[in-house]
Amino acid sequence: MDTIESFIEKEPALYDALSTLPEKKKEAVFAIYAFYKSAKKAARIDKDLEKLQKMKKDIKDTFEGQVPSKLLFEKIYESVMRFPTDITPYMELLDGMKDDYYQKAIKTDEDLEHYAFKTMGNFIKMLLPVLAQKTFKENPKALRKATASLAHALSITTMLRNVRDDLIDRRLYFPTDTMEQNKVKIKTLRTGIVTPEYRSMVEQYIDKALEEFETFYDTLEYFDKDIIAPVYTALKFYEGLLREIRKNDYNNITKRHKLSKFRKWLLKRSIQNDLKKRGLN
Repeated sequence: MDTIESFIEKEPALYDALSTLPEKKKEAVFAIYAFYKSAKKAARIDKDLEKLQKMKKDIKDTFEGQVPSKLLFEKIYESVMRFPTDITPYMELLDGMKDDYYQKAIKTDEDLEHYAFKTMGNFIKMLLPVLAQKTFKENPKALRKATASLAHALSITTMLRNVRDDLIDRRLYFPTDTMEQNKVKIKTLRTGIVTPEYRSMVEQYIDKALEEFETFYDTLEYFDKDIIAPVYTALKFYEGLLREIRKNDYNNITKRHKLSKFRKWLLKRSIQNDLKKRGLN
């Protein structure tokens, strides 16, 4: 049986960054991440709608105090008790994951952004009571822009990182209209050839993701001071994936990019200076 930590340990860079969170917040973040990845697995890998429905029942019972005898929901209950929130983003996340189960078409960039908000956006909303306690209680509207920008940035980054695997699974997330506009064909991608048209399209998405990350960084003042450095580090690692794709001539078709230990070390060295410049350390 998977432990709560095992879900995030599968993403070494993310685990490395977020392991420095304060203990209780780390436990809550790891539990919420495990819930998100369990839902994703049920919809995308297991293709099990009944499992998604069971998760809805289990999370509803958890919020009502009738906690299932399952480690995941016991940990979610502990998180909710320490960092009070409501059930809405949990339920909306599970509904959003049905897009993956049904392989709902993503036709336009607006569709991609909407998908990002339904899935990654709700995951981020689940984290807000843990990472932005004061603002979440007193001025939650201030966090809306942060949620939308970060959801879009992370969804694009994940999409670009996973192209190779998504081609194998026959579930690409590139909007079909955007592919047509850029004259990018799936049959060409399946050959592993990185064409000029594909490079141009990927670069457009890299630029958009970096722009959205910057928009999110401008909202970090709304977050708890003790989580800013770990979260900023985690996001800089994600940004690093985009730069790796760019550095490798946009070949994310035959390679799933990751950060080397040296690259992570270099990024960590720059974090404190970055935060100082932003007035956040």
